[in-house]
Amino acid sequence: MKVLFVVTAFYPEQAIGSIRVTKLAKYLQEQGVSIRVISLAPPPWAATDKTLHFEGLDKMRWDVIDQSQIFKKVFQKARVAAIGTGSAHAGVSPRTPRVSLKKWLRSTAQLTYTLLKAVDWSLLVLKHAKKNLLGEDFDFIFCSYPSFASPLTGMQLKKLGIGKYLIIDFRDPVAASETGGIRLTKWLQRRMLRAADLRLYVSKGVQRKITKNSGTQLDIVASNGFDPQDLVLLKSMAAPERFGKTLMFVYTGAMYGGKRDIRPLFKALANIFSDSRHEPENVSFEYAGSEGDIFCSQAAEFGLQDRVLDCGRLSRLGALALQQQADVCLLATWNSASEQGVLTGKVFEYFMLRKPIVAIVGGDMGGSEISQVIRTIGAGHCFEQAVPNSITDLESWLSKALDEKQANGVVSSRYNDSVNTFNIQGVTSRIRGKMNEVLELKTR
Repeated sequence: MKVLFVVTAFYPEQAIGSIRVTKLAKYLQEQGVSIRVISLAPPPWAATDKTLHFEGLDKMRWDVIDQSQIFKKVFQKARVAAIGTGSAHAGVSPRTPRVSLKKWLRSTAQLTYTLLKAVDWSLLVLKHAKKNLLGEDFDFIFCSYPSFASPLTGMQLKKLGIGKYLIIDFRDPVAASETGGIRLTKWLQRRMLRAADLRLYVSKGVQRKITKNSGTQLDIVASNGFDPQDLVLLKSMAAPERFGKTLMFVYTGAMYGGKRDIRPLFKALANIFSDSRHEPENVSFEYAGSEGDIFCSQAAEFGLQDRVLDCGRLSRLGALALQQQADVCLLATWNSASEQGVLTGKVFEYFMLRKPIVAIVGGDMGGSEISQVIRTIGAGHCFEQAVPNSITDLESWLSKALDEKQANGVVSSRYNDSVNTFNIQGVTSRIRGKMNEVLELKTR
């Protein structure tokens, strides 16, 4: 089996998308698939993650294609001048209604920029392919969204006959409810769905949002996952686990301008400190990412800002080491009728380390996917804003964790063997099995 990866996120860029795509390429190759990669050159300001390198990468045919000079000098320069080099998701908290129009205009401008970027890169890849890839007999072209450039380019390469079948990996819905240009994105999403011979979804929530529960046998939920080989990287730098009396919480990653809301955790702890022998000095919070000001401001609403250490942006290896030292790892997402949060990539690193997790889920719907997963594998506790008495249950869990830390110096891990279903090698095996099904189905 031969697969051409046409992706914008790939090694050595430090991003969740890069981790997923690079790991899938790694393990497909280990399982006997011949891989060739065409990827986008990361921008000069992008952080790199050399820990994603794997032995088979040096044996792959791999072409890195940059944006055109015109695009970089005109559009990319204008975007950096307007919003800097950070994520377009960062910004004013969505809880402030007065800026809803501003958010809409900003998202519309971002959509326009992203489409221009996609067309620019697609033209360059097609030019490269006509010169170097005609006559190649790829079984599949693998593309990944978010990134219009990847699937739109893959669709054109399939038309050229460079690959028989098209895989589109949906890490997010294309037609998100809060973006500008909703009609255009819905049209693009429908085009992608029709063009794909195999559709991957990073979570059940993403699949439901995209397909409206009308999936086919050409659909597969293929979550992110952890790579046990990453544990080898930590041996050279991991600090000893902390056995003091202070319960250490760690949060690594984006806050999405405040959409990821940790305040229920801080509220629950403040309630505990006012009614028990525990006190604020019994906890600490370490944040790693570019939105430490938002994390600290949420803690300040409950008088806990002095217990927060903002570590700033860390390398992936640095973030893993910080998570390894934690007593409890934090994550935040949302679950509502209009928008369901994905299983953030960081949670799978927590699974790999077998760290107790507290998940904070906002929104107006209970029964989130992350709550089901945490319960199934025994990973910790999930607070859901939409569930009655959820704050009481969170306080109970935290009180027990504080007691256990005070008594034993650690908080016990209660994971069961079901966590191994999220091993990325197994996830890749399921994808490869589905690819074999497609080949059999299409050749009948």
